[in-house]
Amino acid sequence: SGDGRECSNCRTTSTPVWRRDPRTHKVLCNACGIYLTQRQQARPQKLIDVDNEVPVGGDSDGEYDGPECDNCGTRKTPTWRRNRAGAQVCNACGVYERMNDGKARPLVLRNDKIRPREKH
Repeated sequence: SGDGRECSNCRTTSTPVWRRDPRTHKVLCNACGIYLTQRQQARPQKLIDVDNEVPVGGDSDGEYDGPECDNCGTRKTPTWRRNRAGAQVCNACGVYERMNDGKARPLVLRNDKIRPREKH
């Protein structure tokens, strides 16, 4: 959205949806607005920096294969999550950590097959 707006937190000028800080009414990008709503605090610089990283490396053909789970290294997941430390993790690792009191998912549990839920 090239309408001249800039996020008051991360300074991005491109976002699918512009939001406002409910207290100060300053303009926020979608990511910063959602983070503020969910956690009642501004999105930290660490997460802003991760989102702004330019992908490097990849396969020998030089193409970027997308995000990689910080815990198990997979690139296939229906949903990307953030762990308690703010790192990007796959759905399985994120859910495991949340359900096991912050403990990282063991690599022996890694399975590259995405399984749909059982229908009852």
